[in-house]
Amino acid sequence: MNLESLQPWEVLMKQIVWRQMGEIKNKKILDFGSGIGVTADYLAKYNEVIAIEPNEESVNIRWQENDYQQITGGLEILKEFEDETFDVIVCHNVLEYAKDERCSIMNEFARLLKQDGKISLVKHNRAGRVMQMVVLLNDFDN
Repeated sequence: MNLESLQPWEVLMKQIVWRQMGEIKNKKILDFGSGIGVTADYLAKYNEVIAIEPNEESVNIRWQENDYQQITGGLEILKEFEDETFDVIVCHNVLEYAKDERCSIMNEFARLLKQDGKISLVKHNRAGRVMQMVVLLNDFDN
């Protein structure tokens, strides 16, 4: 699979986020809410990646050109890892869907991230959605 098979807005978002994350090599990474594994697969080229996704359908169709560990589950899986396990934690477009578990997820991230680790959080926002409607869908009425 390649990025061209995704929607143009999704390709743009991933490329922007990946560029902002910078070059990451030889790190242990958690991709929480990995979806179909596009970012997990991208990061697995030069890193050890563990991807966690609760949606079994997404896991079944995931991208896997590079080797990474895929786990089906959610918050309960995070509790199984030891403190300071990960150099990098990725959580893209997840927290807006996990309203009741946000605090617990963030507490687990704080526990799991190494002292000098980095976290990449991305969340959909209303202003971005409005711009998408106007620019990408040519829907000025909305």
